[in-house]
Amino acid sequence: MTTDPVATLGFDQLVPPMMVNRRSPREVFVTDHAPAGAEGFAIAVRVAHDHPLWSDQRTHRHDPAVVIEAFRQAFVVVRHAYLGVPRGTPTAVQQLKLEVKELQAFRADGTTPLRGVVKVRVTRTGDTLDIAGDFFVGRVLAMTLSFGSILFPHDSYREIRDYQRARRTADPGAAPKAQPIEPELVGRYDRSNVVIGPPAVRRNQFPLVVDRSHPSFFDRDYDHVPASLLIEAMRQSALRSAADSGLRTGEAALTRAELEFGIFVETDVPATCAVSATGQQGTVTASVGIDQADVRVASGILELTEVKP
Repeated sequence: MTTDPVATLGFDQLVPPMMVNRRSPREVFVTDHAPAGAEGFAIAVRVAHDHPLWSDQRTHRHDPAVVIEAFRQAFVVVRHAYLGVPRGTPTAVQQLKLEVKELQAFRADGTTPLRGVVKVRVTRTGDTLDIAGDFFVGRVLAMTLSFGSILFPHDSYREIRDYQRARRTADPGAAPKAQPIEPELVGRYDRSNVVIGPPAVRRNQFPLVVDRSHPSFFDRDYDHVPASLLIEAMRQSALRSAADSGLRTGEAALTRAELEFGIFVETDVPATCAVSATGQQGTVTASVGIDQADVRVASGILELTEVKP
């Protein structure tokens, strides 16, 4: 009899932070992993019910967006533990897709962590890695996700960053750094988790708030704004704009995304997120784009859905 690898995965012990490119154990979600089939892998994840960022939700649900970070960590484990990619190899996500299949799987009681298994499949072509997977809570398929990413040789990465940095340097005469808008406007309680400020020029164009001391977004050193913060800025901009379409932002969850990331985003050069939202009957679709120094650096579509009691 063949043992199902998923059935043997444990949720009690988190892997060491360095295994998922993190510093703080608080930011580690992977607990176990194993090969699953000829080309697949299964990764067990656990997210604390009181995580300072991912539990800070007015929907009283586990945040579906946390699975993006869990998926990223699963990707790190797979490429290093099974695919032979050396640790420290620079990597960048170029495309991200997700779709929530069962929102009720994210119900929370305020004391129980979110536990699930990410089943992934990886395709490697040269320096590109495509990973697709399913997130299960128990036996329920809660979400599907996929990343398209690229691996950089260290020398190439440094050349690219030096070139991009030279073309987008900080402007001493730029406007003062944006201050975060009120957290309830984007479904948060904690102001430190708000990553957009009030529009300064156009109504639906929100400046990014980049706080390098944030314990989750900047758990390790970055020479650019991490994708997790960009995604959150897109979501918060969409939530704020969706309120004009009648969506109750304190009761809305991210249920679908199709995003593309271009060049890296500098941490000390102003950036804004432009959004256009339309919707009806409790669901809003938002077109979003992040601009820096007159360049569109990330864009895509987000879907927000009101959570039913």
